[in-house]
Amino acid sequence: MAFLGYSDAVSNRIADAGFEVLAGNEPNVATAPWFTSGEGGDESFITDTNRAHSGSQSGLFKFYYDNGAFVQNLNIQVDPSREYEASIWMLTGEPSSNSTHTNAPTLNATIYTAASPAGPYTYRKGFFWGGQNREQGVWEKFSGVVIGSEMAEWAGEYIQIRFAKPNVSVSHRIWIDDAFFGEIPEADAAVSVDVSAGEHVVTKMAMGTGLVYSWYADSMFSDGEVAHIIKDIGLGALRWPGGAVVTFYHWNDLNGQGWMDHWNPAYDTANDQPPENFMDLDEYLALIDETGAEIMLGVNMSSGIEWGREAEAIAEASNLMVYCQSRGYDVKYIYFDNENFQSGNNYNYDSDGDGEAWNAALYAQQFNLYAAAVKATFPDAKLIANARNNVTGPAFLSDMQTMLSIAGTNIDFVDLHYYWEWNTASWDSWKSQLPMTRAGAQTYQESIEYANALFASEGYPNIRAAVLEWNIGPGPWMTDPGHNNFKTALMQSEMQMQFLSAGLDIGLLYTLESTNVDPLNDKHVIHNSDPNATALWMWLFSKTVGKTVVQSSSPTAGIYMVALKGDDGELAVYLLNKTDQELNVEFDLGGYVVNEVSEAWRFHDGGTGRGELQRIGLWEMGGNHRTTLKSDSMNMVLFNGPAAVAPARPTLDARIVQPVSDGLLVGWYTTAGKPDTSVSGVSGSLMTSRLYDVDDSAGSDDGTFGTVLSGASTDLTAYAVQATNGSDTVVFSIENQSGLPLRLDAVCFDYSRWWQSSPKDIALVYESGDFSGVSNGTVIQSAVDLPNIGKTGDWSDFEWGLTNLNDRVLDHGEEVLFSLNVFNADAIWANGAFDNIAITGGTASNAVDSLLVAWRAETAKEYTVMHASSLLSNSWEEVSEPVSGIPADMSVSVPVEASGFYRLQVSPSN
Repeated sequence: MAFLGYSDAVSNRIADAGFEVLAGNEPNVATAPWFTSGEGGDESFITDTNRAHSGSQSGLFKFYYDNGAFVQNLNIQVDPSREYEASIWMLTGEPSSNSTHTNAPTLNATIYTAASPAGPYTYRKGFFWGGQNREQGVWEKFSGVVIGSEMAEWAGEYIQIRFAKPNVSVSHRIWIDDAFFGEIPEADAAVSVDVSAGEHVVTKMAMGTGLVYSWYADSMFSDGEVAHIIKDIGLGALRWPGGAVVTFYHWNDLNGQGWMDHWNPAYDTANDQPPENFMDLDEYLALIDETGAEIMLGVNMSSGIEWGREAEAIAEASNLMVYCQSRGYDVKYIYFDNENFQSGNNYNYDSDGDGEAWNAALYAQQFNLYAAAVKATFPDAKLIANARNNVTGPAFLSDMQTMLSIAGTNIDFVDLHYYWEWNTASWDSWKSQLPMTRAGAQTYQESIEYANALFASEGYPNIRAAVLEWNIGPGPWMTDPGHNNFKTALMQSEMQMQFLSAGLDIGLLYTLESTNVDPLNDKHVIHNSDPNATALWMWLFSKTVGKTVVQSSSPTAGIYMVALKGDDGELAVYLLNKTDQELNVEFDLGGYVVNEVSEAWRFHDGGTGRGELQRIGLWEMGGNHRTTLKSDSMNMVLFNGPAAVAPARPTLDARIVQPVSDGLLVGWYTTAGKPDTSVSGVSGSLMTSRLYDVDDSAGSDDGTFGTVLSGASTDLTAYAVQATNGSDTVVFSIENQSGLPLRLDAVCFDYSRWWQSSPKDIALVYESGDFSGVSNGTVIQSAVDLPNIGKTGDWSDFEWGLTNLNDRVLDHGEEVLFSLNVFNADAIWANGAFDNIAITGGTASNAVDSLLVAWRAETAKEYTVMHASSLLSNSWEEVSEPVSGIPADMSVSVPVEASGFYRLQVSPSN
């Protein structure tokens, strides 16, 4: 039996597993729980404080010439019905200068037993033999399993664990840390897979996203990080120019005002945006080149029919295709207008006031006209029509019968938009739906399968459902203080699982990024160009592309699965546990032979609410494999996958860190989003999702942040709020990328009631983040009965200190969110406003000289910064904790060594 990784279902029965309690020159009978075997008290085996995998100490086999073991009596009796698991982290280094020390520095882990706890103990079985580091100076984990039934003759005897250095005269010293011994539990549930029953192949476009051209400034893509994220997590298609935006835009004359049509005779050009503030067609195509995603272009049918310019609009669509072809692009997917059944559609919005709107027949007739125009250039393009999303409703059936009778021969896909539980979505509701359903009725799998069957029944079996927009709908989750980014992502992952089970060919999450959204409420792929938790589950599901969905089943309510087999025989199994219990699950693979577990991952909260990918282990019993599903987690196991590819070592950027002087760190006075002013290495964002408006007709004219801090603008712009949920809060964040710990001192701001009925009371709240011991929602300070100053003038000044918090220091890479809230208004329409918002502070006093090391990371790779005093010795030592990669620019701060060299150690994801 082969051990296949560490199972965290097993509790550690070793005392002082990290050698932290042990003190003195060496373990012995007086230093329980650890003692030694095989040497005579000559300080061969000691604790060491210079190297540790975790904590501050490790065990060290000090001398090269002898052998022996670290030993512990566990007071556990042999149970033949159990499996036993042991592991240890090992590091080798400091080569011997003695030319006779040539033996390999290896490690064994073994079980000894005795009839009584006092012994004597006798060798019985080995967990692993000859464990040897692949690279010097790098911690590596070694592990194994012993089957209890193979120790039946010693049932009831007491167990002793030994981690032994078997060889004498070894070439390097050996350190060990974080020892583990545990009893493997029984399975709580079983899942089954039939690899012989293939159903459908997952397409590249089954997981993609939409873009909104007017939201994405050139600066968002200038450094290549966003393109890197898209490629790393496997987004297969990018829709442009957007959703409802497509019904207003004109591809060759963009205005940057997404929901405004400049064909409208009453159109005002005053708010037109400069080209650098939006994504034009050439910039979209450049992103396609960078990412390898499939092109999906939208055709505007609304403007032509709304403003009586149909011939011009059809020519516009034709010219779009001709232009793309002239640039060398093959456009394979084209969608026509958007949500023609909703009021947000340009034609239905009815700016010309003629009372006209889309109906199924008119849409189909127009579809045919535009289809002919685009197919003149791309005759093989797949054309996508838009439709209602309630596929079981009478309106959908009626619309489809009408549309198909007119345009069925031109339609390849019918676009359905799914936003789960619109206006009522919540974590509790999701947890109660076993499984997740659309409007409390069908699952998304059933809905898609129903639509495809309906198309076939109407005589069009080749027409398939597509979902060009899907996500979690708005609802109570958006104001729930206990909600977080991970929870949103986990809910999304169940939808994706159902889409795969249904054989959905095209599924595009809406959208890549939405500007100035509160990060806790962000349900998009990225936030401020950094990956959200959503990106992590997408990376897991990117491994489904090209594989065939096979039959699988889980009889346990709350455990849902999809399994896929690759052309080379690999098997990927995805398991969602949305129960409140941690469950050990057994795989019944129906005769599928497992040669190895190539990858095994868990997507879970990680303790921060931002989501985390964690490697998980499996064990084998009775020929079947088992793993642990944590509550509220998405899990992926890949059996018999391809060999791991050696990861590329990215380009490093390193600089000596300079302290941040005390004073202003970040400040906002004219805009939302990124700060108007900030110091090097400190960033932040001010979100608009929970305030009323950014008003350029109001503001404080004193030119200071709060009472005396200079640098604010006297120009008019203010962050207006009202005392009603969703409009009463200004949320802002600060992130430390300075390379040194950053102390936050105060939040400074101005506030005014505009009217007598405006909010009288305000409060500063810690929303969330990386402060230790500070609860989300903590009220830091408040003020009541504030004066009515009006929309302009010298507003009330505040400088509220943070010294009453248990923690107010951000380590490098940490972030916190604050909010300014208003209360106690006589009328909900009456505005107040904040202006000149700033956070002050500086480098913490305990900072040490540091080097900031930065690189562009890939998802789930593990990165460790290494240091060597000389390249000749090739003796590298870890100077940072291992960091699990996300698809973004990452950095760590490490102490500056007196001299030497640095490199980045990269471990593969499997």
